[in-house]
Amino acid sequence: MPPFQGPTDQELLSVVDVSVHYGHIRALEPLSFSLRQGGLVLVLGPNGAGKTSLVKALAGAVPAHSGSVRLGGKDVTWLPAHSRVKQGICLIPEGRGTLPGLTVRDNLDLGRHAAGRARQSDSQSDLEMVLELFPPLASRLEQDCSTLSGGEMQMLAVARGLLSKPRVLLLDEPSLGLAPIPTARVYDVLDQLNSNGLAMILVEQKAVPLDRIPDTTLVLQSGRVVYRALGQRPTEAQLAELYLGGVGAAQ
Repeated sequence: MPPFQGPTDQELLSVVDVSVHYGHIRALEPLSFSLRQGGLVLVLGPNGAGKTSLVKALAGAVPAHSGSVRLGGKDVTWLPAHSRVKQGICLIPEGRGTLPGLTVRDNLDLGRHAAGRARQSDSQSDLEMVLELFPPLASRLEQDCSTLSGGEMQMLAVARGLLSKPRVLLLDEPSLGLAPIPTARVYDVLDQLNSNGLAMILVEQKAVPLDRIPDTTLVLQSGRVVYRALGQRPTEAQLAELYLGGVGAAQ
């Protein structure tokens, strides 16, 4: 697997005072952080905390009420979702986002086409790369994706995202509904990708089996940051306390 390009100390994504409102409902209070090339931001929180609203706003799937998003120094705040994919921001949504009725190969082709011509490269070598990362998909290319197991569905979702040639991968609860073994398999690949320089923003409800320590960890509760840490993440006990209403090292 080739490394993702770029110096690892260079800021890749800048998020400044981004908030999300749905009508009169404040889903996410203004939030700021940065992500370096090859970096990892971990966002934790219970249901309704604002995690999904955050990654959807970064991906352009919902409009930001305030703030700015810059990718590689370029302001992408008002770009639509399909344009952000072409710029290199890819969201793997909660629930996988695979399309029943299409084969595994068809789903992978959608990822490749989403990159746009300017970012497409040798499609065969790209396909071989994702099948090397996720061997179970290789024997299921002509199979309807709705017949896959939950773990295979998540593998397909990540593989399709990788074929869009992302610079930043946004993952919304990749372990949701998965048993421990498929969760570990998916996270093993995510760990490899991150170690090879792919920047990630990872959203989960609970502690994750990721070997790398995040550059930044944020815990959200009711749309606001209640815990922020650099180079560490909360323990299970701290997380339980935060979810019950305690406040840690907030903004």
